[in-house]
Amino acid sequence: MFTLNNDNQVVLTVSEQTPMPPSADFVFQALANSEFADCYVLSKEVKEAFRSGDFEELIVAEKHDATLSIAIADDKMSATATLTSAYGGELMAVSSALELINEANISRGLNEASLESLLGKQFELPPGKQVSSVIAKGQFPVAGKNGSLEKNVQTLADRVRQPKRREDGSVDMRDFGALASVKPGDTLMTHHFATLGRDGFNVIGEVLKAKPGDEVKLIAGDGTKLSGTDDKYLVATIAGVPVDDKYGMRVDDVFTIPNVDVKSGHIEFDGSVIITENIEPGMKVTAKGDITVFGSVESAELNATGSIEVKGGCLGHTKDNDELSNKIVCDGNLTISYAQYTYLSGNQVKIKSQASHCHIKAKNELMIGNPEKGDGKLIGGKVLDAKTMICGEVGTDKGAHTEVHLGHSAVLLKNRTDEIFEQVRQCNQQLEALESEFDKALTVEDADKQQSLLIEISDKQNVNEQLIELLPNKAAKLERAIHMLRDYCYLEVQKSLHSNVELRIFNKVLKTARSYPPLTARIDKNKIELEFKTT
Repeated sequence: MFTLNNDNQVVLTVSEQTPMPPSADFVFQALANSEFADCYVLSKEVKEAFRSGDFEELIVAEKHDATLSIAIADDKMSATATLTSAYGGELMAVSSALELINEANISRGLNEASLESLLGKQFELPPGKQVSSVIAKGQFPVAGKNGSLEKNVQTLADRVRQPKRREDGSVDMRDFGALASVKPGDTLMTHHFATLGRDGFNVIGEVLKAKPGDEVKLIAGDGTKLSGTDDKYLVATIAGVPVDDKYGMRVDDVFTIPNVDVKSGHIEFDGSVIITENIEPGMKVTAKGDITVFGSVESAELNATGSIEVKGGCLGHTKDNDELSNKIVCDGNLTISYAQYTYLSGNQVKIKSQASHCHIKAKNELMIGNPEKGDGKLIGGKVLDAKTMICGEVGTDKGAHTEVHLGHSAVLLKNRTDEIFEQVRQCNQQLEALESEFDKALTVEDADKQQSLLIEISDKQNVNEQLIELLPNKAAKLERAIHMLRDYCYLEVQKSLHSNVELRIFNKVLKTARSYPPLTARIDKNKIELEFKTT
């Protein structure tokens, strides 16, 4: 009844031996019971033929081989194969599938097990059904690890922040135990170098470059040296106490004394100084390292190349010339508990509770109180300079006059820029004058004298021309620094900004006439804007 032609088509032939079937449904049932049951039945064409009338031959079904299509994701990080099972035709062989994958330009990340599993489903699927599976995956690049510095010893700062506990569980704030000390050859730090990371790839074989880690510097401070392969280790060269430095550590000899008073005299030391009790009025402590005071500082003068930490209070008064009697200055960070009538200056200044009628200068950040609690207070006095300031309450509800000047260093840079432009103007004036002198020199009859004058004038012209060329670039750099600094400066008030506060950011001024709720103040559109916090 049915035969297969050379085009893989199933043909129904009507003859004397095989009479015309009574209906299309009869043909469909006969196909289902024949060897061509899995072929693709041309239902529409068969029904149309029976409606049209008699026929001698009719194509009733077709053999279709299994197919495999490949789709690559937009990001090229995966490829999905879709298998369509055969209609009585040939199954999809692994070799044929690999050829199709190769034609799709998939060259990396192929999972052969997934492909074989997908092709194995041909034996389960009904004819013409589809099933898909991810057969290839790329690998994302793995960024390199940043370099880091591992401490191998405790520093002075680490140690003094860990006071001893008494047997009853209380803390003795004056007893911090034995100082951490090192001897020559001890390893202070280990430099874990940044790694390059691991490159990735997509399924078409493109390499995805990894971002290398950022490196950190390890620089030998005083009393140390670099050692090992690629200078991996920082080791001590002298006996002493390790102290944190900007790019590593240094080793200091440390001077420790209970009190600084008339009995001890002024203290001046090349290393770090620890005062376990108090500094009395009129005394001076100068250190090329850090200064740590476990008690209070009253009407004294502290100056450190490193950092200063005062566990107790800093108390002073106003002198006849309006200067403050208590002065604490350091190049590093300054941390104190509270202060009154004290001049404070450091890189970062942190006051744990409040500052009353003080003069404060921070190279970078000024923080008063715990920022999570907003409990810090600035009462009266002046903030002479800081880039950023965070404080719970500025001023008082009674209107104590308080001045806050942020970005004052940008004002100084602006003044320097103005000086540069004035210098350029003067150079241009001098060049004009030198032109006249040059013309006059040409009229000198004595040839030797004329030559000498022309050389002298030419040298002066060259100097001024070089300055005119260099100075604008210098001014442009200063202008960029000014804009960056100005845009970075802000005041964050976490509870109240009271009346009679004079706020200056760069060269803009805002004077408060009432109290404000929590806010952030910064320069926007060339004026000080207040951005109030919403809860």
